[in-house]
Amino acid sequence: MDRLTSHAELLSLSGDDPWVRWALPDPLQGEVWLHDAVALVQRLGPRPGFWVAPLRGRDATTEADRVRRALTQLQQGGHLRRLGARAVSVPQEHAEVAHDVLDLGDGGDWDWMWTTSQPPVDARERDVIPLDDRRDATELERFTREHNPRVWTEIGTGRVHHWVGVRGLDGALVAVGGAEREATGVPHLAGIVTATQHRGCGLATVVSAALTRWALAGHGACTLGMFSDNAAARTVYARLGFRTARAWHSRMLA
Repeated sequence: MDRLTSHAELLSLSGDDPWVRWALPDPLQGEVWLHDAVALVQRLGPRPGFWVAPLRGRDATTEADRVRRALTQLQQGGHLRRLGARAVSVPQEHAEVAHDVLDLGDGGDWDWMWTTSQPPVDARERDVIPLDDRRDATELERFTREHNPRVWTEIGTGRVHHWVGVRGLDGALVAVGGAEREATGVPHLAGIVTATQHRGCGLATVVSAALTRWALAGHGACTLGMFSDNAAARTVYARLGFRTARAWHSRMLA
């Protein structure tokens, strides 16, 4: 394996991959290795591990073989243990390969999406109001847990630095959404939730559009992560101009 230390080099090798550009910081943090045109990017934070990212397009069979060899080098070279890795994320199409090479446990499948295009304007964006991660934490927590048990968003910790919402006629929240920060500083949408009884009215689109417009105004790009089986969310984000750059199979190391 070859060690990479230059973000510019990694971006060039990836063919200007949006995930490399908008999610990975410059300078790179942690260790980044290259093996058979597969980038092995150390992930820091609460779930330390590795992103396993094939670079440039090649046929699927060859890519699967390259991913297998890269994962084998990562394991047999002792890098997982040396760096205290607890999880890996591989392309979903190579999930079977990852389970063959590594002993993997629980996790999820999700899409990393991005846009640099302005979303269509919805007149209802005028109803979107600012919320505060700490002042409104109790209300946000109660609302998100009630209407989306799968939500991963941290509330009240400062991780979400920009919250917005829509209230109904009775003053109660009917939709919320927030933005975290990628390691690059680019806003990353999180916690988009619509009240169960108000779904199908386009409120998730309204909140997401307002957040995306705000992100583009300040940073020129906006990213998000969504569970891959959420067809309704996929439709919303595609309508707003988001595209999938990486579809991840993320699992804990058993």
